[in-house]
Amino acid sequence: MSTINGITGGWTVFEDTVRGPSNELGKDAFLRLLVAQLTHQDPTNPMKDTEFVSQLATYSGLEQQMVMNKNLETMIMQQNLTNAAQATAMIGSIVSYVDEDGVYRMGQVAFLDIMGGEVNLILNDEFSTSVPFKNVQQIGYPIQTHPGGNEPGGNEPGGNEP
Repeated sequence: MSTINGITGGWTVFEDTVRGPSNELGKDAFLRLLVAQLTHQDPTNPMKDTEFVSQLATYSGLEQQMVMNKNLETMIMQQNLTNAAQATAMIGSIVSYVDEDGVYRMGQVAFLDIMGGEVNLILNDEFSTSVPFKNVQQIGYPIQTHPGGNEPGGNEPGGNEP
C-alpha cells in the first residue's frame, strides 16, 4: 500500500502488515497503525488529545479482549480434557440419558467418540447409539452373576459351591 506524506509530498511504501495470516486486525497491527498515524500526521493540525486517548483506550480494550479470549480457550480445552477423562471411566458402564425426543433411555457404553472437543459415548447396541456426554443423567455398572448362584457373591464362603 502506498501513501503520500502530507508534509514533504514524498512517497512512503508500507508493507501489507496490517492484516495477519487470519485476516484479522491484531494488537501488533493496531499499534503499528497508531504509530504510523502519529508519525505521519500534519504538525499544523495534530491529532486531538481526545482522539488519541480514544485510540489508546481502543487498543487497551482490544488487548484485554485478546487476553480474555485466550483464557477462555484454555478453560474450554481443560474442560474438554476433564470430560474426556471422566467419560473414559464410563466405558463398560450402563448410562441413562434423555434422547432428542425427550425419551428416557439406557445403554452400555462401548467406547468414546471425541470430535472437536465434544465427547460422545457410543453405546453397545444394534445402532451404536451416540450419546453426548453432557446428556448423561445416571451411571451404573452391570450386575455380575457368579457361577454357583444367581446372586452376586455366589462363590463366597457359605455360597452355593458344590
